[in-house]
Amino acid sequence: MTKYILILALLSAARYQAQVGIGVTSPVEKLEVAGSVAIGQLVTIDPTNYVNNPAGFTILGTDPLSSVVGGEVLSVENLYTPLTVQPYSITNIYRDDLNDLNLNIPTDKYFVTIANFEAIPSSGNNGIYSPVANPVTTTNRGHFILRVFESGPNWHLNIAYPTLNTQNTTDRYNYNFDIIIYSKRFYKNLGIVTYDLQGSNSGTAPAAPSGI
Repeated sequence: MTKYILILALLSAARYQAQVGIGVTSPVEKLEVAGSVAIGQLVTIDPTNYVNNPAGFTILGTDPLSSVVGGEVLSVENLYTPLTVQPYSITNIYRDDLNDLNLNIPTDKYFVTIANFEAIPSSGNNGIYSPVANPVTTTNRGHFILRVFESGPNWHLNIAYPTLNTQNTTDRYNYNFDIIIYSKRFYKNLGIVTYDLQGSNSGTAPAAPSGI
């Protein structure tokens, strides 16, 4: 009976004023509640009207890290977007090795990947140097490293050619790249999957990754 009286009171109030307040003296929204609101099962939003940020979309969802039972409802564009692209330009690197760059992106909240890598040598830098007079001569020119890794609470970056170097110690490099940042609220890391190709150049995964 109490529920019906409350509903009738709200409907009656809506007839005489544009805003309804519960625990609010002068509401400015159509329905404004001072305190917590428990919703049984479903919240529906008109997608044609709920487009209010520059990117043209707004995500509404629950925060699984919230202390509120069942999750706190968030307007995500104001807090965490599912995916962020952050361009970087690292200049004046000694020779060619960027051994450890702390990105200061916390590992407990995000995954990261690297994309759109570009290496720009400084003026007079002839690039990675291999002291072999005859190019036909067989020699091991090593390998290149481009990776992000976890160290302490943050993500770090390593870009290097550890087995070769530039010709001169005065040589410098500029590295441009994008860091793709994935929020752990929307993405999960399934961990490393290892396959032994038995010396072959092709193969087939024995099964789909578990957890998808």
